[in-house]
Amino acid sequence: MPSFLPGLSEWLQHQGLPASVLVFLGFIWYELKASEARKVKRIDDLRADNRALGEKLDRLVERMLPAKQP
Repeated sequence: MPSFLPGLSEWLQHQGLPASVLVFLGFIWYELKASEARKVKRIDDLRADNRALGEKLDRLVERMLPAKQP
């Protein structure tokens, strides 16, 4: 088990849990962390997409506005 909770693996082993349970718990913890990382990356990607779309919209509106007359 990772050291995110010191002594947890020793405590679980002392409780008589089989190694497969420890592996299962480790897998769940890993998947939760991986899922969180994927969500953060997806949010970053969406923000970048929104910025790019905003810039395109700005250029489109500027082209559609009539030129200022002196």
